[in-house]
Amino acid sequence: MKKLFLLLAVALATSTTVYAQSAKELAKQKQELNEINMKLLNAKPSKDARKQEKTLLKQGWLVPAGGKTIAKQITEAQLLGEELMADETGNPVKRYIIRSAQAVSGTYNTGVAVARSNAQVELAAMLQTRIAAAMESKLDNSQTSSITANTVEKFHERAKSIVDACLTNTNTVLSIYRVTAQNNYEVQVQVYFDKKELSARIKRAIQKELEKEGDEDLNNIVDSVLAGEL
Repeated sequence: MKKLFLLLAVALATSTTVYAQSAKELAKQKQELNEINMKLLNAKPSKDARKQEKTLLKQGWLVPAGGKTIAKQITEAQLLGEELMADETGNPVKRYIIRSAQAVSGTYNTGVAVARSNAQVELAAMLQTRIAAAMESKLDNSQTSSITANTVEKFHERAKSIVDACLTNTNTVLSIYRVTAQNNYEVQVQVYFDKKELSARIKRAIQKELEKEGDEDLNNIVDSVLAGEL
């Protein structure tokens, strides 16, 4: 265990520049996001989106007054799903994690909030499981660490609180509803998360939460988890 603490202390002491984003990096990320937002703003509904819209309208799905059309929202979701970025090795990976969820409530706004929360909880559970599994796999394959199963369990608990805290800002790309026979609102949403931003937030949070406990390759574990299909 002392060896673990020593490794983690060294890792955190040498990784500050890895986790901290410079002004240049933040400016670059802001420019990238502005370009993506302009692409979404100027995008015309795709043929596939218009086809899906017709089907949804026949099923009774609507958008709030003044909201974007269903076809426009679907097109934006499609574009976000196609957006790529380079991973740590320079290979192209999808930039956004997109999740769908539904909920039924007495009001539209409450239904949206519940559906967004459901999507967030589902993604958080998946990330927690994957991060803990990646850590456990690394520990099982380590020849130089004396990390115990108890340490893995402690990390798993911390990973849960870290991921929950990092998923608080949920962005919605699609939100539609229909009124049920009981006059309730059935709401369907699609939410998205920027992997680049999420990765940086998780790394900073892990550094803060673990303090002098962690692992010298912790950031690589987070990168590998977010690089996969989610």
